[in-house]
Amino acid sequence: MKRISIMALGVLLALALATPMSIAQVGQGAAASGTPEKLAAAWAQWVYSKPVGVSPLIGSYKGGAKCDGTPVSPTQGKTWFLAGTIDGSTVKRTCTMPDKTQLFFPVVSAVAFPFPENLDETPENQRAAAIDFINAVLADPTFSMLVTVDGTEVQSDRIVRATSEPYFTLTLPEGNLFGEPAGEYEGATADGLWVQLPPLPPGKHTIHFEFSAPNAGFSQDNTYKLTVGN
Repeated sequence: MKRISIMALGVLLALALATPMSIAQVGQGAAASGTPEKLAAAWAQWVYSKPVGVSPLIGSYKGGAKCDGTPVSPTQGKTWFLAGTIDGSTVKRTCTMPDKTQLFFPVVSAVAFPFPENLDETPENQRAAAIDFINAVLADPTFSMLVTVDGTEVQSDRIVRATSEPYFTLTLPEGNLFGEPAGEYEGATADGLWVQLPPLPPGKHTIHFEFSAPNAGFSQDNTYKLTVGN
């Protein structure tokens, strides 16, 4: 059986769905450093490198290790990652981030890679499962999303559908979210809708991103209170 980590900004489950969709309402590019395809891979490497105890995908928090959005692999330009939740719960998070740094995070995403106990899980069929899942979620007629910065809605040209390129390697720690042995897992794919924002001016800002697809059974409601610069 195929296993895939579905992040409706988060939910972990075993699933493979297929319903193609045209997403004309979603922009095709964003004016910031690094391509969404490469940043999607870097985001997945970052978020799954954390053990459960400090995972940025779990709960509300103020500061601490969960607020560290620094990529674990090199990215083009200075980038800071945000995350949603694994269970769709409403969260509020208060964090400090460096200035002159772009933001990157998913509204909805799927991450898939071959698990060692299932030899038929090739990178190709896992990649297809991730893409098919996102297609199915976006095809939900009840699908809606909203992303705001300081109360102003983010325009569609900053929200892009992207599949990571090329395949990448996930390094899972002890106590990871999947319950798998620690180590390197090759052939991973990330797909989803991604928000790419240029650097915010120094000071306090509020980032809110929510997502709902009732028919598909997924939702998110995430608020970050960010202080940019020390």
